[in-house]
Amino acid sequence: MKVSSIAVYEDLDKTQIQGKTAIMVDALRAGATIITAVHNGCDRIVPANEPNEAAAIKRISEGNVILGGEVDAKKVAGFDLGNSPLEYTRERVKDQVVLYATTNGSVAIRSLAGAEHILVGTFINATAVAQRAYELGRDIVMVCAGMDGEFSTDDIIAMGCILERLMEIDPNIETDDLCKVSLKLYREASKNILGALAGCRSYEYLKSLHFYDDLEYCTREDMFDVVPEYSEGVIQ
Repeated sequence: MKVSSIAVYEDLDKTQIQGKTAIMVDALRAGATIITAVHNGCDRIVPANEPNEAAAIKRISEGNVILGGEVDAKKVAGFDLGNSPLEYTRERVKDQVVLYATTNGSVAIRSLAGAEHILVGTFINATAVAQRAYELGRDIVMVCAGMDGEFSTDDIIAMGCILERLMEIDPNIETDDLCKVSLKLYREASKNILGALAGCRSYEYLKSLHFYDDLEYCTREDMFDVVPEYSEGVIQ
């Protein structure tokens, strides 16, 4: 089995994911938010490219439908929820359809359409997503959401965390150079991931907005065995 990596989804060539399992990695914060919402029983998540698209879908929807997401890490005016995983409690999202638009994560996962399987993985479900991806039996491409078209250190370290779990399953997995770098960074950071992210752009931006609890939550490892999968326009 081969595992390759893309530092930011805008660099993706669709031929790189055809016939493969793709894992969308967005450590701060979309990955953790999606995993938490699925764990807490949401009916499904519908990722949108922008808030206006999500709001337009809401206007023609019936039933238990809520809006979630952010622009520049801040909750969108008129939305029910922002992009903090701590907002997506069982009481708030159980049996709800979440129309979800974020600056990077929701767009990144939609960009992976064309892969055989599309999974969402980060620190909080690293072991589970590694096991699921390996069981699918196809080559794996890990695609990071990044930030504003540039790679993000938090995503790279989260990718290394997932890769560590994959290599525990099969030490003979073949990897590309970025995978090797991500694994090295993760191993160096593993004793204090939150501390290792200090100074990184996305970390410092969220810190400036006082999302301290989100930063701590998103850098916990293996909290959940949930592996959200994107198919036919929805995440479940």
